[in-house]
Amino acid sequence: MVFRNPRADLSPHDFRSRPGLTEETLSPAPPSAADRPLAAGTRRRRDLFVETAPLVVVALIVALLAALVWVADRREREDAGEALIRDALWVEQALRFQLDAARDALERIGIDMGAARPNEDIVAARLRTLIATHPEIGEVEWRDDLGAVRVAVPPDAPPMTNDARTAGLLRGFAEPRQGPTGGIADLTVPVFDHDVRIGRLTAHVHLDRLLALHVPWWISQHNQVSLVDRDGAALARKTAMKTERGAARHGLSFDPPLPGVQLVLIAHGGGSTFLRNLLGAGVIGLAAAAVVSLFGLMLHYRRRQAAERSLGEALALRRAMEDSLTVGMRARDLEERIIYVNPAFCRMVGWDAAELVGHEPPQPYWLPELVDETLERHRALGRGALGSISFETRFCRRDGEVFDVQVYEAPLIDASGVHRGWMGSIIDISEAKRIEERERLQAEKLTRTGRLISLGEMASTISHELNQPLAAIASYASGCLHILRTGQPREELVAPLEKLDAQARRAGAVIRRVHDFVRKREPAFALVDLADVVASLAAFVAPDARKQKVEIVTALPDGPLAVRADRILMEQVLLNLMRNGMEAMAQAEPAARRLEVEAERHAGADGDTVVVTVADRGGGIAPEVAEKLFSPFFSTKPEGMGMGLAICRSIVELHRGRLEFAPREGGGTVFAITLPAEADEAPR
Repeated sequence: MVFRNPRADLSPHDFRSRPGLTEETLSPAPPSAADRPLAAGTRRRRDLFVETAPLVVVALIVALLAALVWVADRREREDAGEALIRDALWVEQALRFQLDAARDALERIGIDMGAARPNEDIVAARLRTLIATHPEIGEVEWRDDLGAVRVAVPPDAPPMTNDARTAGLLRGFAEPRQGPTGGIADLTVPVFDHDVRIGRLTAHVHLDRLLALHVPWWISQHNQVSLVDRDGAALARKTAMKTERGAARHGLSFDPPLPGVQLVLIAHGGGSTFLRNLLGAGVIGLAAAAVVSLFGLMLHYRRRQAAERSLGEALALRRAMEDSLTVGMRARDLEERIIYVNPAFCRMVGWDAAELVGHEPPQPYWLPELVDETLERHRALGRGALGSISFETRFCRRDGEVFDVQVYEAPLIDASGVHRGWMGSIIDISEAKRIEERERLQAEKLTRTGRLISLGEMASTISHELNQPLAAIASYASGCLHILRTGQPREELVAPLEKLDAQARRAGAVIRRVHDFVRKREPAFALVDLADVVASLAAFVAPDARKQKVEIVTALPDGPLAVRADRILMEQVLLNLMRNGMEAMAQAEPAARRLEVEAERHAGADGDTVVVTVADRGGGIAPEVAEKLFSPFFSTKPEGMGMGLAICRSIVELHRGRLEFAPREGGGTVFAITLPAEADEAPR
């Protein structure tokens, strides 16, 4: 054992701060003349004695307590054994008395029958009285000297068989046997008339009843009482609970009166009463704990110093980590007061920690127009179940600059599991917002560029479509001039002028469609009938399809297929897919160039959807191409930019839908657009 120097943990500050405590008072006095002669070996022996004395004393106490417990346990074992022997002798005497009484009563009946020669009814009455007086006797019968049954009580009892154990028995108890309901001992008494045997009385003694009736409860409560045969099998047993292995037992021979039978008593609760000495064992345990605590005290101050050093290092590391974080950390209590901010949060908002800690709402970095919204969010967070949430909002720096932040709020739980407030992580997402807006504008420019590219590729088709109405307009105008010059009736001008007007409207519609398709604008979401969009586009690309010898087949329902979408954007997607399908069949036989466009409504567990499929009979898509088909700037065409399908997918996802493709049975590819369906309110 090592004792610490009381001055080892004291600093100079301790000498100044403790009244009456000075370095002089703790300094040892100069050794006296009596102490000087002590050699180093003597001092070590003295220190060793002082250190080991408590351990020796505690060890002696433990040894004495253990001896006391052992002596008490042995004495209780001896007392329990003596009590078990007394109970066995008492039970033996009680059972012998009952069996002797039953035998004497049956012999008296036999003597009376030999002397008085009573009739069978009187004998039956006497036997019933015997059974009532001695309930352990279950059945009795009277047989004459020829073996015929004269009287049996009870009358419905089965005839007693001549068991091998009672075959030669003339008087007394036969060796017990196992019966249907337990052990049975046959008691036989002969009946004589003037020294002439005229029959015999045989009674069945049920050993289970014998124990149940004549073993008192105060014995069976503490012991199991059994009658066992010479083979060790139990003939009868009486107990109040189950015995345990190793329990004390005592056996006595029960022959006579029952041949080959032994009376056995087994004590309940095992052979030891150690549990009664639990208090002593507890004292021993406490003594052992005292020994361990002596060693623990020696290491207490060392562990304390190590813990303090570890805590200081952990706090320094934690502060260094907090100072190096770029994510703002802010904690507030249940009263909405700020209780902690890290340097990153202070740099983010421009206020010092001393100015923010303890500040109550509204906080200085909140925007005035968002104060009510923020307070309501905090109240809703406090009313709901404890859990983490995330939301976006805006803060204001000290210099007035407004910036966007992403806030993650989580419950602040202390070491005892009590909810103390809320911990928030704040991330400045202003730059991310600017990048997102820039990407959105770039995507919009790419979308418009894609429309221009598609329009350029279809310029010849559009010019052909415009040439037809313009030629018709010129023809009808020449006809009208001819009618006017020849002096024909003016009524002849009505029909040519109406046709001229229709062709002019047709040319204007083509120009407006091209203008809407090309011009830059924000998406305008409204109820759109996709079936009408498919039908219009099929008519729009029909001239180009005829030029490429492609047959366009549409399958549309009778009713509208309403979705919430931007019609121009959806026309761009479908136009791109239809043109890609026609180009994919350029190398196919003209008879096989068939583009099938189908639109239908599907019901689902998460809501109805509208699915538009564009299926071609081209060469299909190779597996190595399928993985990057929607990647930007990837194209299978030598002159392609690789933006068509990427733009199409982004447009479909903007409409909360998905664009997929799969191989078509028999060759070709099927592109499918799936959009959430709306109520059928869109006009056809």
